[in-house]
Amino acid sequence: MTRLHRIALVPAVLIGLAAAPGRADAASRFDGAWSVVATADSGTCTGPYRYPIVIRDGTVDDAGGQGIDASGRAAPDGRISGTIRQGLANVAVSGRLRGTAGSGRWTLSGLTACSGRWTAGRSG
Repeated sequence: MTRLHRIALVPAVLIGLAAAPGRADAASRFDGAWSVVATADSGTCTGPYRYPIVIRDGTVDDAGGQGIDASGRAAPDGRISGTIRQGLANVAVSGRLRGTAGSGRWTLSGLTACSGRWTAGRSG
């Protein structure tokens, strides 16, 4: 490895090591069970839709038993982004969590297109 490559690599490694512990610790304030309710604003979707999710170490996952696959990330500042998949439906989700509540937008792509809003509250 050349001297230039080593110099460039060291700061990147140090930044990664310094950031890694703080990310999980800060995001953990949103860890737990959440209940999400999504309503449609446009398109042919009906609703409301209800999804139980779980956040663990800042990682969003479905709570199981609903036939959905939820995934995403809750940032330390509460920004949340992810997807919910059910069958052929693929829903992009974005928004923000604050304390024990959250809200944002969602967009469905696939066989039909629609979009709307979601709200969430801690359920456990």
